[in-house]
Amino acid sequence: MKLQGPYKYEISVQGQDSYSVSGPNNATTFVAPVTKRGPKLYVFSDGGNLIYIGQTVQGMSARMRLGFKADGTGGYWGYSWRNALAKSTLHIWCLEDATEEEELEALECIESEVVYSYRSTNNQWPKYQTEIHFHESTEEHRNLANAIIQAIKVGA
Repeated sequence: MKLQGPYKYEISVQGQDSYSVSGPNNATTFVAPVTKRGPKLYVFSDGGNLIYIGQTVQGMSARMRLGFKADGTGGYWGYSWRNALAKSTLHIWCLEDATEEEELEALECIESEVVYSYRSTNNQWPKYQTEIHFHESTEEHRNLANAIIQAIKVGA
C-alpha cells in the first residue's frame, strides 16, 4: 500500500452550506486524481494544526458537498469546523496498491493512527473530529499515518 499525495487545496466557507476551492495552478475546482472514485484520506488543517481527518471513496466534490450540506438528517451534521472557521487547508491522499477488500479497513486504520498520533502529541483530540473507527493496525498503517502527520506539520 502507498499514499499518493498530498494534493493541497484551500477551502473558504461561503456560507453554512457552500464553499470555494483554491488549488494548484490557480484551480478553482478539484482536479484529478482527487475527482475520481477511489480510496482517499483527507485532512483539514488550520495554521498547520490538524482539525479533522476523514476517508472516502467518492470524488472530493461529492464528499465536500455532503459535508457542507448536512443538516442533521440521519444524525450527520457535516463538517463542524465550517461553522467556526472562515477557511481551512485541505490535504488529500489517494490510497494505491490496496485490494478492494483491504481499502475500507486500511483507510480506517490509517485515519485512526493519525488521530492517535495527534492525541499523543497534543494531549487532545483534533478540535473538530466527530467520529473515528478503530481497527488493529500494522506497522505499514502506522508508517503511512506518520507520513500524513509530517506533511501537515511542514505544510506540504
